[in-house]
Amino acid sequence: MNERIDELEKYYSPIAICDGWAKWLFLVSAILSIVILYPSLFPYPLLENGVKIAFILSVIFHSALVHFNGFHLIPRAENLRRRQLLSNAFWVPLTSEKTQLYYNNEISPSVLKLGGNVMENSFFAKHVCGEMAKDERIKILIYTVLWFIAILNRSTDLGLLLTLTQVLFSSEVIIHWLKTELLRSRNEATYDKLYALFLNKGSSEDQSLTAGILDSFAFYESSKASASIKQSTKIFNRLNPSLTEQWGKIKVQLQL
Repeated sequence: MNERIDELEKYYSPIAICDGWAKWLFLVSAILSIVILYPSLFPYPLLENGVKIAFILSVIFHSALVHFNGFHLIPRAENLRRRQLLSNAFWVPLTSEKTQLYYNNEISPSVLKLGGNVMENSFFAKHVCGEMAKDERIKILIYTVLWFIAILNRSTDLGLLLTLTQVLFSSEVIIHWLKTELLRSRNEATYDKLYALFLNKGSSEDQSLTAGILDSFAFYESSKASASIKQSTKIFNRLNPSLTEQWGKIKVQLQL
């Protein structure tokens, strides 16, 4: 039995590590930003200054990691993934990295195969992003409840309220949730469009079919680029067996 191979995974591992450290530093900076509002907690000025310096450093390193991920690691990995997608679709070695059993359809190298590959990617991605969005919604609900409690409580210190507001509307909370929801929605739109195209496909020389596939490919890639987030490997591994079974049925229905 052939083993699934994905040599591009090595480019995604640093993204996960960088993202993990960024989340940890965000939590540390959020806690410190609240602690420094209460000088009475520090018996010595030296300790208070140390906490302030730790807060500044955590903010700087968090920002550096987030931007390093967004401007270098993620674009590099996604660019290689896109080249490998095209390599598989047209059987042209645009990259030296190898994948095996990553794309699962029997279409011969062509624009049709590109459409089948993108459809498979978007099928898995919409489910993974859907689970990621559920987790983000729970997180948003908790943060929002705490924020409203702070607002409704007249005794809440204004500095604390400002800090909680900054945390809630930061890139790690609301913005990240919105990006996840956007990516989920666009993956669903990509899948639905390609499903309709393959369901009603005519000749492989049909220009409208070719244009529709290329449009879906561009939409799918631009959606990933605009969201600039890594899909959860943990969720993918958990869902993969059931999704693979569903994809097998879809392939039979659409004769892929």
